[in-house]
Amino acid sequence: MEVDQMKRERILNVEGAVNFRELGGYPTIDNKSLKWQKLLRSGELARLSKKALRNLDEYGLKYDIDLRSPAEVEWVKDRIPKDTIYRSYPVYPIRDGEQSDLPKQVAWTYQAKTNYYDPYLLMVLGDHPRVAFRQMFIDMLDNSGENQSLLFHCAAGKDRTGIGALIILSVLGVPYDIIKQDYLLTNVVYNSYDQDQLRHQLNHQHVSDVINEMNSNFQVQSHNLDQANQAVLDEFGTWQNYFIKALEFSEDDLADLKKLYLE
Repeated sequence: MEVDQMKRERILNVEGAVNFRELGGYPTIDNKSLKWQKLLRSGELARLSKKALRNLDEYGLKYDIDLRSPAEVEWVKDRIPKDTIYRSYPVYPIRDGEQSDLPKQVAWTYQAKTNYYDPYLLMVLGDHPRVAFRQMFIDMLDNSGENQSLLFHCAAGKDRTGIGALIILSVLGVPYDIIKQDYLLTNVVYNSYDQDQLRHQLNHQHVSDVINEMNSNFQVQSHNLDQANQAVLDEFGTWQNYFIKALEFSEDDLADLKKLYLE
C-alpha cells in the first residue's frame, strides 16, 4: 500500500484493518465537500501490520478515538503509530471503576427527557453517549493541521461508528441520503470477498450503485439510522442545533469545525 493510493479511496487498503474507510470527498448542502485525509472510520485496530502502522503514520493519523467499552479495549487493544494520540471514549455507559479518558462528571444544561432502551436512540440522546461524542468533537477541533487525520472506531465499525459518522457528517452538512449510503457501505464491505475489486468498483461507480447491486442482505438495518436521525430532528430541528444545544458547543465552534473539515 502506497500512501498516495490512500488519498482518494473510499475503502483504504490498510493491512490487518477491519472496515477502514475515508470520509473525504462527501458533498455538503452548501456546495462544499469534506477534505480528504482528515476523517477516518474503522473497526478494531488490533491486527494492523507494521507496514500499516508506517503508512498511517505517513498519512498523518493524529487521533485514534476508540468508542468501545473499557472491557473491549482491554481484551483487544489498538495498534497505532507511536505518535498517534489515543483516546478511550466509550459510547455506552460504563461500570463504576472502569477507566476511560472521559471526564468524570459533566453538568449538562440539556438533560435527556427519558431513559432510552433502544441503543440507537441512547447513542444520540442519552447523557453518557453525548459526553463521548462531545469529547470526540473537542479533539476534532484540535485536529487543525493540514493532512492530519482523526480516526474513530468501535469493534466492527458498524453501530457505534455508524452513529459517530451520522453525527459528524450531519453537523458538517452532508445530506442524509449520502450519510445513509456511507452507513450501508459497511454491509458491502462485510459481504465482499475481494476488497481490491470492491475498491476498484467504488473508484469507478457511484457508491449507491454498488450498494444497490450488492446489499440485498442487510447486516446493519437502515431503519435504526432513520430512527436516530428523526429523533434528533424532532427534538432539535437541525443537527447544527444538536451540536450547540445537546453537545453544548458554540456557533463559533461550529464555524471553526466547518473551516477545518470542509473545502
